[in-house]
Amino acid sequence: MAIGVGDDAQSVVNAHGAGTSYIVKAGVHLRNFSVRPQSGDRYCGEPGAVLDGGRSLASAFSGGATDVTLDSITVRDYESSTQGAAIQPDSRASGWLVRNVSALHNSWAGLLVADGMRILGGHYNDNDQLGIGGNEASGIVLDGLDSDPATLDGPELARNHALRASCEFEGGGIKWDVGQVTIRNAYVHDNDCKGIWADINAHDVLIENNLVEGNRAEGILYEISRDATIRNNHIYRNGFGSPGWYWGGGITVASSSGVEVYGNRLSGNYNGITGVQQDRPDSTPPAHLLTGFHVHDNIVCATGDGGHPTGAASDNGARITDEDVRFTGNTIRAAACEEGGQPRPG
Repeated sequence: MAIGVGDDAQSVVNAHGAGTSYIVKAGVHLRNFSVRPQSGDRYCGEPGAVLDGGRSLASAFSGGATDVTLDSITVRDYESSTQGAAIQPDSRASGWLVRNVSALHNSWAGLLVADGMRILGGHYNDNDQLGIGGNEASGIVLDGLDSDPATLDGPELARNHALRASCEFEGGGIKWDVGQVTIRNAYVHDNDCKGIWADINAHDVLIENNLVEGNRAEGILYEISRDATIRNNHIYRNGFGSPGWYWGGGITVASSSGVEVYGNRLSGNYNGITGVQQDRPDSTPPAHLLTGFHVHDNIVCATGDGGHPTGAASDNGARITDEDVRFTGNTIRAAACEEGGQPRPG
């Protein structure tokens, strides 16, 4: 079933049952595409299919339908509300596949994740606040378009800004809380805030084989969460818009437990790999302590103004030496070492 550039998209969907496949026709669908899909629906764009909210529609896709597929569509200039997105399923709308989608120039975020969502390839760039966001959804995968782990063809999250709120509230490439997330083969760069940011009880997270560079705050920040593996990433020139101290790391782990960091190459970041412990009365149980933090076999080069290639610190009086914090087998170099790292996408 085709949805043409002159059609009211929701009217077309209302005329068909759940599980319908729609071809989104080439051209600009201006201010007429705001759909609540039915479960099992597929929306596949012809080359050049662009959904344009004209900065008046709140979202292109929303609602509680499950097992929805979006493929090869550009979604731009939607005007979502605070912490909303141009693509905004309910957090429990499970099983969405978002493949080769570009969400660009939207009011807050390009995409909000939902349970079990797979985000394969695509571009989440130049949004007013955030590329991808998430609240309590779990089982999320961001990955490449193919199964080759050596190919850097995962989502691009770039040049997202801090136009609607402070960077300390929310902003950058991706930020989520509570859920289990895997991020691999992504290119996360030149965001106004953090590159990859887990916050508030994220758990069982895997961050691997990503290229993270040129973000104004931390390249990867794992905050008041637990149980993560951060490995085999290439992390360059992040953190120079940070407030200082042990913040602004290529990788910073804040008041989180059970985090292993290994096999990463870092160069030219404000700080290298850092851990911080603070009292966090704003957080929810369990207690958030920097413990089980194991940093080993990384290469950290040319640390910038921060002066902490690796290390951990506390500013709330806690004796961090009483916790399980270990730095072993890391290589620290004065010269830059981006050469030999993850190639940039062409």
